[in-house]
Amino acid sequence: MNLKFEALILFALVLITSGCLGPSDGETESQGDQALEVVDMSVQPSEIYAGSSSTANLHIRNSGELPATLNINSEGGQYADRVLTNRCRDIFSISDFQVSGPGGVTGESEYELQERNEVRFTWVLENINTDRVPLNGYSCNLKFQVPFDYSVTAYRQLQFKESRQIEGTPDLESQSSAGPMTFRIETIGSTAESSSTFLKGDQAEIAIYMVNQGDQGTDYTGFIEADFPEIEASGFELSEDNCGETEETITMYNGESERIRCTVDSSVFDDLDSSLRGEIEASTDYTYVQNIGDQTVEGEYRGN
Repeated sequence: MNLKFEALILFALVLITSGCLGPSDGETESQGDQALEVVDMSVQPSEIYAGSSSTANLHIRNSGELPATLNINSEGGQYADRVLTNRCRDIFSISDFQVSGPGGVTGESEYELQERNEVRFTWVLENINTDRVPLNGYSCNLKFQVPFDYSVTAYRQLQFKESRQIEGTPDLESQSSAGPMTFRIETIGSTAESSSTFLKGDQAEIAIYMVNQGDQGTDYTGFIEADFPEIEASGFELSEDNCGETEETITMYNGESERIRCTVDSSVFDDLDSSLRGEIEASTDYTYVQNIGDQTVEGEYRGN
C-alpha cells in the first residue's frame, strides 16, 4: 500500500510522544481521534431569478490530531465533485471554480492537510434557465461532503505456552494508531488467565475488528470505505484461508464495525519449548467521508 510506510512512521511517533507504550492485556488501545471544523459553508444569494448566478463557499480546517489527505475529484471528475456532491446540473452550470489549500496552493486535486491546515472552495453557479422561472419556482439542495484519506495500523502481542505452570511474559501490548477508524484485536479460544496467552490444546483464533469510531447523533454523519486489511503474523502461522480475505470495499457507518476472524495454525504448538512470543499486525488504507450538510438555493418567479 502506498501509505503504509508513512503510517508506520506516524504510528511509532504517536506511541513515543504519547508515552503509550505500557502493557495492555485488554482491548486494543486507540491513540486518538480526528476532527473537522467547518469555518464557513454558505450560498449567496440564496434566492435567484432566471439567468442569474449564486456563489457557494466552503472553508474547512483539519482540527484533528493527525494529517489527512483530501482528494477532491473523483476519477475523471472536476470542480471538486467529491466535495460538492449535488449541484442540480439541470439548473446550474459552473462558470467559475477556485480552490486554495495550505500555503495558498491552488488548482490541485489532492491536498495534504496537517493539523490546523485549511482549504477554501468557491463555486460560481450559473442558472442555465435563461427563460422564466415557473410560477411555483424551484429549489436546489447543494450537498457537501469532505472525503479524508487515512491509513491505520495496529498490533497485538501474543504468547503461546506449553502449560499453565509456565511463567511466561506478563506484559503484552496491544495498540492501534489514531484516526476515525481503529482496529480492535481480540483473542478467541484462550483458556489462560491472560487473554493474550494461548495454552497448548487451545483452539486459537484471533478476531480483528475494523471500527468506525464516529458516534451516532454527532454534528456530522459519516461513513468509512476501507480495503480489506493486510494481516501479518510473526512467530507463528495463520491458516491458509487468509482470514476470509475479500477484494470488496468494506463500508461502515458511524459506530459500526466489521469483524475478521483468523485461525492460528496449530503447528505453533508442535515443537513448543516452554513458551513463545508472537505478534499479529493489521493495516489498511481507507477513506472517511463526512457529510457536513447542505445549502438551499431557491429559484424565484420574477413576474411579468
